[in-house]
Amino acid sequence: MNSYFIFALVLTVAYVIYYAAIITHDLYGKKGTDKKDEEVFDIGAPEVEEESVAVTESETGFSIGDESYDTESETTVQETPPEKSVNNPTTAQEKLEQLKAEAEERMEETVPYLSDERTSEEMYKAMIAKGRVDNRPEIMWNPIQDRL
Repeated sequence: MNSYFIFALVLTVAYVIYYAAIITHDLYGKKGTDKKDEEVFDIGAPEVEEESVAVTESETGFSIGDESYDTESETTVQETPPEKSVNNPTTAQEKLEQLKAEAEERMEETVPYLSDERTSEEMYKAMIAKGRVDNRPEIMWNPIQDRL
């Protein structure tokens, strides 16, 4: 016999004996001698009943019971140019343009990854025509049945 098979046989026999001993110990071993998994702490009876404390919040801070705490806050005031009369339709348009400009400043530049976009109708036509529609590049079409 090869030395590997002798090693595998000896190891298998050792595992069988080990697990048989563990199972026998679990089934017929002394029960109830294990330590408990929980601890019990006696804290005694409550001496004084606790009362709830009112907490209130204000613009400059908050107060807990009789004590008040001030918090620091940074307020930013944006200067806006005086608006024209409400009846003037350009005021709403100017506001829209201003909001649009602010939004565009915060936007990131992205590069589209589809150079030849198609609508759902065009995709349906391409599916029926097996990929080629209207002198456009052919779509590589793999039916799901090929994967099954």
